[in-house]
Amino acid sequence: MINKSWSELNYVCPVDIERIITYAKEFESNLPNKITAKNLDSSKEGVLNARANFDSMVTTLTQVLHNKDILKKKEDKILYAWMVDNFGRYMKRLDDEEFNLIIKFDEPKGEGRVGVSRISAYSKLLLTSSDSIIYESLLMATNEYNSIKETDELKKEPRAFLYILFQIIQVTLSVLGGITREKAGTPLKKGTIQTFPLSYQSLMGEEGQKVIKKGFKEETGIDLEKFDEDLDSLESPDSSEHIEEVIGEEDEEDEEGGEDD
Repeated sequence: MINKSWSELNYVCPVDIERIITYAKEFESNLPNKITAKNLDSSKEGVLNARANFDSMVTTLTQVLHNKDILKKKEDKILYAWMVDNFGRYMKRLDDEEFNLIIKFDEPKGEGRVGVSRISAYSKLLLTSSDSIIYESLLMATNEYNSIKETDELKKEPRAFLYILFQIIQVTLSVLGGITREKAGTPLKKGTIQTFPLSYQSLMGEEGQKVIKKGFKEETGIDLEKFDEDLDSLESPDSSEHIEEVIGEEDEEDEEGGEDD
């Protein structure tokens, strides 16, 4: 486990991460320190509880970023929706790994008893996810944000943190295999932002704002231009859930359309 200093990160981070830290500490306490043949049941319970804590960390992070000072422009909201969509796809990957490594072996007619290696593999995946996607991403984004030197063209504003964090998480999820998208069984081509490693400063410029719209549609197949009212009302308490529903509906329509081809 990496040496983390949540208290120091909390002090310098531009967004409130107190609740994330609470779940992170619960995560670390639930994750088994040593998995042996004698403690399989408690270890299995521990990794499942740790997974719940990780889900809470991700959910809380998206809630923290759901802020009117961060989501000022339509493009900010599209970027936010894009990141939420990426998180959802990674969570699906964890669901699949959890089922394949633990759940299906624990059913009455399962393929065999959950052993040390399976629990250890899932525990390692959860630990890597927490360290890389949550802590390291927040740490790197915070350091980058705090190093910003304001100019006439670049302002140090909260929305810049979203852009920095998006880029870091985008790369991290790509490495961890969490954002591959498929349509009708065929992987989609890399989107604009995946193809061109633009800086967050470029994304916040006029041309970059066009790239966000194009890149989101290219990556997900969803044209959020059709949902202007949803984007304009994204500051309402339930709007982030609504935009996720819109994304889900569009995904289903794409899959149905692909099956007819």
